[in-house]
Amino acid sequence: MPPSLPDFDDRVNHDGQARGISPRVSTERQDADAIYGVGFSEGERRVAKTSENVAQSIVHDIMARGLHTGDRLPLEAAMLQEYRVSRASLREALRLLEVQGLISLKPGPGGGPVVGSVDARHLARTISLYFHLGGMKYGDIFATQESLEPMCAELAARHPDRKERMKPFTDTRSAPKEGAGYHATTYDFHNVIYDMTDNPVLSLITKAVTSIISTHIVSTMDPVELHEAIIEEHADIARAIAAGQASKAAKLVATHFAVQHEYYRRHWPTRFDELIEWR
Repeated sequence: MPPSLPDFDDRVNHDGQARGISPRVSTERQDADAIYGVGFSEGERRVAKTSENVAQSIVHDIMARGLHTGDRLPLEAAMLQEYRVSRASLREALRLLEVQGLISLKPGPGGGPVVGSVDARHLARTISLYFHLGGMKYGDIFATQESLEPMCAELAARHPDRKERMKPFTDTRSAPKEGAGYHATTYDFHNVIYDMTDNPVLSLITKAVTSIISTHIVSTMDPVELHEAIIEEHADIARAIAAGQASKAAKLVATHFAVQHEYYRRHWPTRFDELIEWR
């Protein structure tokens, strides 16, 4: 194992190169400065910490090497040699990625860093912090859901595999109306729609917004008396999407969520004016 290296200075030298990070990271920073740095003075621009640069390099290498969820990353000794940073900076970088759910750190013999997943629940937790500190309220996130969901349904109605993928949701006779079965079916229904948008950015953002509402609202006040109607509405939406009726699908989804949000407004009116919590 190479000896621990001292922490590198995070400041940028006169050549524009960040000391102690790889040429690739320095080049990427210069490219970003060239694109986004206009209008920022040297004193205003925030210089990334060494650990942040290392985290960026690790993420870059995960993608460049085609690694997937569950794949192992190099052990600490190899990473220290590859990224040429101190043990403290490397561990901070790994911790940054672990908090985002992008890697997991398995303890014990045979453990080490493992590639995580791009999970909307992790994004939901991060953005809920920004929403909270930005003074945003649950009424705002309900309104956001009412904007995003119809857009997803409209795009899903243009997907070439829409008939096959919506077929399981068009028959409500055996659909569970309560308990874990109901929630699993509802989750599957909406996630199939998100995936059929063929827009992974829109899909991930919508999933994150839905995750916040599910975790902060539905888990506390589940509209059980609406379950049967919700399942029927899912079937109507599924049939519209399967038939390629994009405008109709969008309108049905808009009504579907407006009704549920009105239910919460009647039964929990104060929640709409409360700050979105970070959790």
